[in-house]
Amino acid sequence: MSNKQLEIALSPCPNDVFIISGLLLNKIPSFLNLSFHFEDIETLNQLALNKKYPVIKASFAIWKDISPFYELLPVGSALGFGVGPLIISKNFYSVKDFPNLKIAIPGKHTTAHLLFNFFYSGNIKKIFVRYNQIIPMVLENKTDLGILIHEGRFIYKNYGLKALVDLGKFWEEKTNAPLPLGGFFIKKELKFEIKKEIVKLLRSSIEWAKNNWETVFPVLQKYAQELDENTIKNHVDTYVNEYTFELKSPAIKGLKVLAEFLKMPYKLEEIIFFEV
Repeated sequence: MSNKQLEIALSPCPNDVFIISGLLLNKIPSFLNLSFHFEDIETLNQLALNKKYPVIKASFAIWKDISPFYELLPVGSALGFGVGPLIISKNFYSVKDFPNLKIAIPGKHTTAHLLFNFFYSGNIKKIFVRYNQIIPMVLENKTDLGILIHEGRFIYKNYGLKALVDLGKFWEEKTNAPLPLGGFFIKKELKFEIKKEIVKLLRSSIEWAKNNWETVFPVLQKYAQELDENTIKNHVDTYVNEYTFELKSPAIKGLKVLAEFLKMPYKLEEIIFFEV
């Protein structure tokens, strides 16, 4: 299996790039020859639904749809408490105003959209756009509300915008479980040795990145929408946590709750790759 080619598709957001930075910079040896492809999360979801890449980052909102051909890797997930998308606006609105408003959502297949539907099931005009277009659309009055993910979650106050609802907090209060946002998925058909190697490589890369911030930061900055170091650091600290490195007990609870919510006909051990 020497020099075996393997493609990984992921977002250019700081948490994803942080996870693979040790591999991008060739700091972690492997028998695999990895190549990386960067797309926004909604494009990744479409690619995952079409089975385009052997390893791909995707929203947990589409977990049920891709589980027949992908397994969730036990490393790389954005999952935890205090990580949820925010509904923001220039003005204060209550839920009773929603039927008369427009909301910008970062993709139809995103967990942000799933969480919004979990929070609100009434009428509202939805506009699906790329995640980095949402703040400009709100500022230009092209939409009344927006759902922020990624870096936008940390900078909206700089533009005088208000957070109306923390969708992650709503999930946590209703489920008493951490929120699964997105994860790295691997095709079931791949050999066990390759799956095991990918898990090892991602964990080694995370460990390397944690100890080499000064080297990693320019790489994150190259791909990020927001270039400020504090914003990027906050992003990484929020979305790369102990559950990113390993799906421990609280994370498993969050995944079980989500699987039940999605009405998935699988046991977790059938759709998560565990090294056994």
